[in-house]
Amino acid sequence: MKALKIIFKVLFFPLSLLISLFTALSTFIIVQFAGILNIISGIIFLAALVGFSQYLFGWPLGTKGSMFSLSTGISGVIFAFVLSPYGLPRLCLWLVGKLEDLNSGIKSI
Repeated sequence: MKALKIIFKVLFFPLSLLISLFTALSTFIIVQFAGILNIISGIIFLAALVGFSQYLFGWPLGTKGSMFSLSTGISGVIFAFVLSPYGLPRLCLWLVGKLEDLNSGIKSI
């Protein structure tokens, strides 16, 4: 039984090493791009606020109550949330965490 365990460890070592390198690299990339996406999310949210202000007050173009500006504002807020640190980067980090769980399961054999 002990020999079988050693054989599995030898066979799964390259896979574990590749998963470890992939998770480290992808975590680094996700953290770096999260800052960039945060800035883009802020800009999109400000544009959505302009869409809401155009719908409510008619500023800056003078067309008050346009459904296009309302839908632009709502979709801008949703898109800004997806790009915020609570959206896409959090989902990617969750997936990387699940991959790390798989890696620790392989290492525990």
